[in-house]
Amino acid sequence: MSTEEIKTEPDEHLEHTIRYAWFITALLMLCYTFSMLDREIISLLVEPIKAEFGITDFEMGLLMGPAFSLFYTFMGIPLGWAADRYNRKNLITIGITIWSIMTAFCGLAGTFMQLFITRIGVGVGEASLTPSASSMLSDLFPKEKLPLATSVYSLGVFIGSSLAMIGGGILLSQIKDVTVTWPIIGTLEYWQLTFIIVGLPGLILAIFIYQIIEPKRKGLALDAEGQVEKVSLSKAFAHMWQNKKLFLNFFLGGSIIATIGYHSVWYPSLFMRTWGWSELEAATATGLPSLIGGVTGLVVGGIIMGKMIEKGRKDAALYIAFIAALGIGIPAVTMPLMPTGILAATVMIGAKLFVGIPLISGIAMIRMSVPNQMRGQFTALYFVFIGIVATGIGPVIPGFFTTFLFNENTEMIRYSLAISAAIVVPIGSTMIWFGWQEYKKVVYAQED
Repeated sequence: MSTEEIKTEPDEHLEHTIRYAWFITALLMLCYTFSMLDREIISLLVEPIKAEFGITDFEMGLLMGPAFSLFYTFMGIPLGWAADRYNRKNLITIGITIWSIMTAFCGLAGTFMQLFITRIGVGVGEASLTPSASSMLSDLFPKEKLPLATSVYSLGVFIGSSLAMIGGGILLSQIKDVTVTWPIIGTLEYWQLTFIIVGLPGLILAIFIYQIIEPKRKGLALDAEGQVEKVSLSKAFAHMWQNKKLFLNFFLGGSIIATIGYHSVWYPSLFMRTWGWSELEAATATGLPSLIGGVTGLVVGGIIMGKMIEKGRKDAALYIAFIAALGIGIPAVTMPLMPTGILAATVMIGAKLFVGIPLISGIAMIRMSVPNQMRGQFTALYFVFIGIVATGIGPVIPGFFTTFLFNENTEMIRYSLAISAAIVVPIGSTMIWFGWQEYKKVVYAQED
């Protein structure tokens, strides 16, 4: 399908109503919620999986990080390219179907390697979502409203994480002593049933996504003859390289800061190991701060960014990202060192308040500085960095310290988390600052 063919609009009036735009945004947010739920439910199952396969914290970190991010990262580039050319809602529909089925298959894994492979499958499916979703949002909203729309979409990160924790904790408390025996498959323990129960409902969501109308693409760059320009992946790379001080600094810096969000897969284990909390208590202590702090940070950050852009502050996206990167430092380092679990959960709200803002800032920055035909590819490139650094390495860092620095003394997870945050925050903040300075040159040069 060519770029020209994509421009066909089945119902212009319906597509351009603000009500419909927000309906699509809410539906995409629900997709993100399901993706995070399927991605993070494993963090509640650390102890039974370790016991089942006899693995270390470091190996568990590999399951939660690289196993998922491996293909999530590298499939993101071709899927971003596809999002710039083909029907985006169809790409999302296929992605949801794949990740839902693969999440359920995680519950059928009989070995560490089988579980590793099914986690790769979850990543392959989820790689289709954000490049297509962010491209659709860019066409549904004007630039001053895009930060808030992106924030609403990104709420799925924290709602999904909270649902994985709180809902997953309640689910585990109900099926903890349950085992079932199926023909051919055999006996399944409660942790295996959890994957199946969480994964399969996504197939219903895929049906709903398939019914929506593909938005008309806006802001398409034209070639010398006035025709819509077809942008290849090589041209997207060339554009990024031309502005490498901006994109490399921000993409890498934002990804480094985002590792804090992926340290949180160890938070339930932190509460259980350090303060002796039950799975349900630990899940609630992790889920509620994510819901309160994360949602508040994204909504307030999106509103502030939108108002700043409305007033002509074109560098608002990276200005807000830099402030958030600094703000996350103290709560992220001190939270695991608190003397009680209640205090730790309270401080966690502060960390969650800031952790999602660089994500929406990056998407808004791409919308304001990259031509339409490249936005899906640039979003995918951004998530390559997120996938390799944040998703891939974030869960591994605390597990690495616990296994190799503290000799697999699992009670030292609190110090592993504190050390991890203390390392990444200064590095990430500095790189975002350099990216911000370059961004100001790029966006203000467009006025000349």
